[in-house]
Amino acid sequence: MSLPSPNEIAVRAYTEKPGFKPVSGKGRTSFLDEPSQWTLIFDTETTICPAQSLRVGSYQLRYGGVLEQEGLFFDPTTLSVTDQTAIENYTSTHDLRLITVAQFRRFLLYRGFTLNASIVGFNLPFDISRIAINHGPARRHMRGGFSFKLSQYPDQPAVRIKHLSARAALMDFAAPGKQIDGSGMRNRDLKTAHNRGYFFDVKTLAASLTSRSFSLEGLCAYLGVETKKQATDEHGGPLTAEYLDYARADVQATWECHDALREQYDGHGLDKPMHRVLSEASIGKAYLEQMGVQPLLACQPDFPRELFGTIMASYFGGRAEIRERRVSRQVLYCDFKSMYPTVNALMRLWEFVTADGMTWQDSTSETQAFLDRITADDLQDPDTWRQLRTLVQLCPDNDVLPVRAKYNEKTHTIGLNHLTSDQPLWYTLADCAASKLLTGKPPRIKQALTFEPGPMQAGLKPIDLFGDPAFRVDPRKEDVFNRLVDLRDQAKADENPVQQQIKIVANATSYGIFVEVQRDDAPKPERLMIYGPDGDGYETASTALEQPGKFFHPLLATLITGSARLMLALAERRTLDEGLGWVFCDTDSLAISRPDGMDQAEFQARAMSVVDWFTSLNPYRKPGSILQIEDVNYQAGTNVLEPLYALAISAKRYALFNLDSDGTPILRKASAHGLGHLRPPYGEDDPAPGVPAPIVPLHEIGVRRWQYDLWFHIISADLRGEPDRVCLDYHPALKKPALSRYGATSPALLRWMERYNDGKPYHQQVKPFGFLVSMTAKSGLWAKPDCGTIADPWKRGRPFKAATPKPISPFERDSCKAATQAFDRVTGEPVLADQLKSYAECLGQYHLSSEDKFENAEFTDHGLTRRRHVIAHAVRLIGKEANKVGEAGEVDPICGKIGIYKSTGEHL
Repeated sequence: MSLPSPNEIAVRAYTEKPGFKPVSGKGRTSFLDEPSQWTLIFDTETTICPAQSLRVGSYQLRYGGVLEQEGLFFDPTTLSVTDQTAIENYTSTHDLRLITVAQFRRFLLYRGFTLNASIVGFNLPFDISRIAINHGPARRHMRGGFSFKLSQYPDQPAVRIKHLSARAALMDFAAPGKQIDGSGMRNRDLKTAHNRGYFFDVKTLAASLTSRSFSLEGLCAYLGVETKKQATDEHGGPLTAEYLDYARADVQATWECHDALREQYDGHGLDKPMHRVLSEASIGKAYLEQMGVQPLLACQPDFPRELFGTIMASYFGGRAEIRERRVSRQVLYCDFKSMYPTVNALMRLWEFVTADGMTWQDSTSETQAFLDRITADDLQDPDTWRQLRTLVQLCPDNDVLPVRAKYNEKTHTIGLNHLTSDQPLWYTLADCAASKLLTGKPPRIKQALTFEPGPMQAGLKPIDLFGDPAFRVDPRKEDVFNRLVDLRDQAKADENPVQQQIKIVANATSYGIFVEVQRDDAPKPERLMIYGPDGDGYETASTALEQPGKFFHPLLATLITGSARLMLALAERRTLDEGLGWVFCDTDSLAISRPDGMDQAEFQARAMSVVDWFTSLNPYRKPGSILQIEDVNYQAGTNVLEPLYALAISAKRYALFNLDSDGTPILRKASAHGLGHLRPPYGEDDPAPGVPAPIVPLHEIGVRRWQYDLWFHIISADLRGEPDRVCLDYHPALKKPALSRYGATSPALLRWMERYNDGKPYHQQVKPFGFLVSMTAKSGLWAKPDCGTIADPWKRGRPFKAATPKPISPFERDSCKAATQAFDRVTGEPVLADQLKSYAECLGQYHLSSEDKFENAEFTDHGLTRRRHVIAHAVRLIGKEANKVGEAGEVDPICGKIGIYKSTGEHL
C-alpha cells in the first residue's frame, strides 16, 4: 500500500545570531599567516583494541625540505619490554632518534609551534588525538570540536580540532594559558596575536585539489611519488623491523605527497596560504578574492534579512527522480554541459557576483504576463533566460513544483510534485516556467520581485590562472563562469593536464559558496533570529546555530538551482513531445528511453532531435548542444553508438549496461548510493564467481568491485523476469556480519561510548577520531527470542524495556574476526555473532528500495511512477541538513506552526 501524501511541507529559513557581523571581503591576515621553513611530519601506529592507543610513532623534521632529523617515538605504558628493546635496536641500527611521546610533544611539536613550523600528516586529527594526554570540548568558533591537552605547562597551548566533513577539519592551537604580553603592553591596550599554528592534512589537500577522496596508498599512486605505502598485516603484533620500515615509509610517503600537492597548489598562483585550503570551495573563494571580488554582505551589509528569508524559502536543491522504475529500458544517456556554469552564463549572473550590491522591485503584472505567454520555443532564445532573475509568490493550485516533505513519514526529501496550498509560497520564476511546460497552465502569481545588480565593484582586476597568460580571465570584461568552461575546452583539446583543475575552479565558484551556511552546535540554547517566507523575523533560543558563509548570496543559489530544474523540465518536455520516455534524471542528466515497438533507427533519430534542440542555448566557443551524449553510450574506446540499457530503483540508485551476444549484462555505469556506509565484504582481488570482469576501470563505472557484483545480480534477476528475487548467496562473504565504519568525530558521537569509557584510564578509552566498526543487530522476526534484544537495567520502578543491541567492535577488516569482538556500546556486554545481520540480510531489500516521493513506487511496484498531489495544510521552517549521524531531531518550536530542525535529512 502506498504511503499517504504528506499534508505538511517544509521550506528553508534564514537564521542569524543577533549582533552578527559579516566577514570582511579582504579575509583574515596577520603577520603569522605563513609558516616558516620548518616542517614536522609524523604518523602513529596504535593498538588494535577499541582505544587505539599509541604504540609507536615515526617522524621527520625538515628545514626547507631537507631532512634534518628522523626518529621514532613511543608510549612506555603500552609497549612491552620486548617491543621497547626491538625499537631501541632498530633505531640504533638505522641511526634514528628514539624518544618517548612526552619528549615528542615537548621538544618537537611545541618546538615546531614556537618556530611556526608546518605540521603535516595524513588523517592528522587521528594522530593528534593519539599523542594527547586528555581532551575536552572546544569553545568559541571551534565549538562542536575537541580541545586536546598535550602538556601540563600553561605556556604550551592545547590543539583544537573541529570535524567538518569526511575530507576536512579545522585545526589550530588554542590561546596559551599564560599571558604572552607584558604588563606595559596590556596597560596600553596592545595585544599580540598568538600563533594559531599551521596544520596540513594531506588527505584534505588532495581532496581540495582533485575533488576526489584518497587513501594514502591511492594518493601515492595518483601522484606518482617515489615512495609507496607499504602493506602489512602486523598491526597489533610484536614490533619487527619490517613493521617499523612500514611506519617510516608512511611518513616519507606523506611528505612526498605533501610536496607534490604544494607544487600543484603553487601552480594556481593564489595568494591564499595553503594551510587555509580545506575544500574545493576554498580554492573557488581564493580565485574570487584574487580578482578583487567582494562578497554581497561586504558590499551591502544592511541587506534586509527579511528578504533573505523570502529568498531562502524559494531555495531547493537539484532534481533527482525516476520515471520508469525497476524495468530495464534501452536509453540514450545525456547530461548538460557544466550545468551550473551554463545557467549562470545564460542568466548573466556574473553581473551580480561583481556588483556592488543589488536592487529589487515589484514586477507582479509584468511577470504574470511573461509567464502567460512563455513557450518552450521562447526558452530556446538565450536572451529569455536573463528575464528569469525573478522570485514569485503564489498559492499553488495543482501546479508541478519542488516540494520538500516527509514522503516516507521520517525524513525530508525534495520531489517535483503537484502542489496545492492556501498558504503563499515563494519559488523562482524558472520553477514556474517549468510547471507550465509540464502541466500546460501557468501558475497564478500573487507577487513577484525582480532583482538587478548594482554598479560594478571597484578594485576588480584580471588574473592569470596557473600563472599562464594563455589562461587569463578579466572579471571586468567577461563572464568568468563562461570563460572558465571555454578554457577547459581549450585545455582538453590541447591535452593539457590543467583541464581538471579548471573544471574544479569552475564548479567551485559557480554555486556552492553562495549558499554556504556555517553550522555551530551550542551546548545550551542561544538567541537566534529566524526569517521565514512571510518576511517576518522571529527570535528564539536554539542549540542549532547557523550563520551565512563569507560569499553567501542566496539569490544566486536559488536562481541557479531553479534554472537547472528548468533545463531538466525542458528536456523532459521535449522527450515526451517526441513520443519517447525517460527512466531517471539526476541534477544535470537524463536517461531518454525507447518505447516498446519503436525501432532502433527511429529511437536514435528522435533522441538526437531532443539533444539538438538545446544547441541554440550554447554560450560557449566550442559548438554543439549543451545537452551532450555521454561516453557511456558508445562502445568502450570507440565513437560507435551501441544499445545502452538502464535499470533504476529509486532516486540516485541506477545502473547503465550493455548486453553481450548471450544477453549477459555488461556494466558501464552504476550508483553506490545507499551502499557506501558498508565496508566491502570482500576485496577487489576476490570477485564473485561467475560475474564477468569489468570492461572499463571500476572508477569509471563509479563503484567498488563488490558493488559492481551486486548490480550485476540485480540486473540479471530483472532480465530473467524475476526482479524481486535477487540472488544474495553468490559470494560466501555475504554470509558474514555486515560492517560499517564508525568514527568519533564530534563530542556528540563520542558520547556513544560513554558507558564503555566509564571508569577506564585514559589510555584505555575510545578517544576522539578513533574509528571502530559497527554492526546491525537482528530485530523483530529476525531476532532470537532469548538473545535478540536486551533488557535496559537502568530503568527502575518499571518493567524492563526490550532494547535492540547496538553492536560495535574494534576496527577490523575481517568481518568474522570483528564479530568475535562485538559488544554493545551501551552496556559493554558481548553481542554474539548470530545476533548480527549478515551482508545478505542488510542488502535483502536494496533492489526493492521505494521511491517515496511518487506513487506506484513502493517496494514491489514497477513501471511508470506517478507524481503525487500534495495538499499542504501546514508549512514548517527548517535549517540546513546537519549531516551528522545520531544528531537528528526537531527542536525549538515557534508559534506552534513553525520549527527549526537540527537535521532535516534533506537531499541536496
